Amino acid sequence: MPTWLSDLPIEREQVLVPVYVVAAVLVLVLITPRPGAGWRLRTRAGVLAAGAGVGAVIGWLAVYVVVDVQDLFGAPASDVIRAAATAGGAGIGLAVVNLFRSRWWRKVVAVIAIPACIAAAGVMINRDVAYYPRFGDVFGDTGVKTLAIDPDGAGSHSLKGWSPPADMPTTGQVGTRTIPGTVSGWKGRDAWIYLPPAALVKNPPKLPVVVAFSGEPGGPSDVFLAGGLQTQLDALAAHHKGIAPIVVVPDQLGSYSANPMCVNSKLGNVATYVTVDVRDWILQNLPVSTNRLSWTAAGFSEGATCAVQFVTQYHAIFGSAIAVSPELGPLNGSVAHTIKVGFHGSRKDYLAAQPIAIMKRIKHYPATSVAFSVGADDKRYGADAGLLAAEARKVGIEVHLKVLEGLGHNWNTGAAGLAYGLDALTGWWKLP
Repeated sequence: MPTWLSDLPIEREQVLVPVYVVAAVLVLVLITPRPGAGWRLRTRAGVLAAGAGVGAVIGWLAVYVVVDVQDLFGAPASDVIRAAATAGGAGIGLAVVNLFRSRWWRKVVAVIAIPACIAAAGVMINRDVAYYPRFGDVFGDTGVKTLAIDPDGAGSHSLKGWSPPADMPTTGQVGTRTIPGTVSGWKGRDAWIYLPPAALVKNPPKLPVVVAFSGEPGGPSDVFLAGGLQTQLDALAAHHKGIAPIVVVPDQLGSYSANPMCVNSKLGNVATYVTVDVRDWILQNLPVSTNRLSWTAAGFSEGATCAVQFVTQYHAIFGSAIAVSPELGPLNGSVAHTIKVGFHGSRKDYLAAQPIAIMKRIKHYPATSVAFSVGADDKRYGADAGLLAAEARKVGIEVHLKVLEGLGHNWNTGAAGLAYGLDALTGWWKLP
């Protein structure tokens, strides 16, 4: 794909407006009351209206089935998504009708209008959920390559008193690496990793590390592409002598729409993968501190649920967490299905794995901090962060909680919540 095409910022007005205008103009041309061969004007108007109506219903039904019935994305569709699908379907239906018993030029316009309507609806939905920032991202052409690392360049200096060298870069670097499931047997997609400027010099300091997780459906790239995390981390590093946490985003899902729930089960030993394989790989390859106070679990949606699971159950590893729109606990479809696929049919094990149950069982968490956030308009998970935060306070966890006004449950919330979490934990990491 040409670079100019791959780099098109499809969430911005300079791309959105032309797409909308082109689609609208094509639709207006197709509505123009000029009868084709064999059509009377009144008959044609009725047929066009019927085609648009059928298309609109199909577009609306598509969202209803995928989002409301199948619950593929684990969150309700916004009014914008429903309107975009309905309008796009109407435009496609109108174009299809114009393919029959019409002049050749109208057929040509109709053929062009179909992908134009799909594109207009697609970019409108994408803008609403804030998922793909560039056109190339839609097709996996992210421009991100395998990250070069120096395992022998492990951090040897403490953050206190560290001075950046003159040749330190001004921004960090993002790349991918394979983290094998040596102990767990888990096979995930490549992890996405951010190294701050201070990690890109000789003899770097021992840095804090954030192990972050995407939502479901999704993948490791989401945290950077949709969450805008590199920009946030570079800004943080710019105010702290090039120092920011190293961020490692392993694949806790296995595929785009899988959900093994960050536990060990017949779906995969994800908990072991994260706490053993990923942790060991980080310690062996990256300049990070071994102190639990420097280890943070983070995520959005299902990834936030994972983060809360890890900081509560594996508190000897993780001293803090950033949880944006978490659920109360691991869930894959219905509770019955969750128990079947994730807990070997044991309701007792399922209940014991809920973070609130874990906190009640452990009772006290010294030196632990969690930054919770949730969209004010999140109708499904809006209450969960508050419930988790309240229980966390009872067991001695330092809690930060922010309700993000005007946001629901999408990557607009994810980006804002991650930014809030980084800000809330900056003091915790004791960045210079």
